[in-house]
Amino acid sequence: MKSGSLSPVVIAWLCAGFFVVLALGARFWMEVHPVETRVVPPLGALDSTHLHASILIMNADQPIFLCDKKYMLASQEVHFEDDNCSVVHAHATGVTLMTFLDSIDVSLDDTCLSIPDRSPLCRSEQEMLRVVVNGMEMNIADLRFRELVNNDHILINYGSESGSALRFKYNQVPSIPVSVNQPASGQIF
Repeated sequence: MKSGSLSPVVIAWLCAGFFVVLALGARFWMEVHPVETRVVPPLGALDSTHLHASILIMNADQPIFLCDKKYMLASQEVHFEDDNCSVVHAHATGVTLMTFLDSIDVSLDDTCLSIPDRSPLCRSEQEMLRVVVNGMEMNIADLRFRELVNNDHILINYGSESGSALRFKYNQVPSIPVSVNQPASGQIF
């Protein structure tokens, strides 16, 4: 054996030590930066909550109103409020925007918005689907994990708008009527 060269045993121990340090470093990293597990909220019991959210669906400059009777009471857990086709009324915890849309046979994903008896609105080079919730644009895939909150304001937009033009459209989301959003008796706020 030449002087200055490492024996195979020493090389094996050095490699083993390197992998042990690497494994410990990875374990430490995972403890400090845990991987977030996203779970679709489970649908709670009927009357486990009472909340209202406002929704506007736009195709270019035209609103799409889902005011047909078939959309009104499609589900006991979540439905439009008393023939008001812009106010979503949830009676169960765990309701997401996607839960509501599924209940009225509307599908939304990163590529298309599909409404019964209408042509699908699918992403193209000029148009895209965007969802703005409470003034913040959201990734459509994340909507399945976000439970609706009382007084949410939601814009589903199909068009070429971005920036201030998208903000202008979001500002058209109707307010929830005060008569609908009254606190229960005895509550101040």
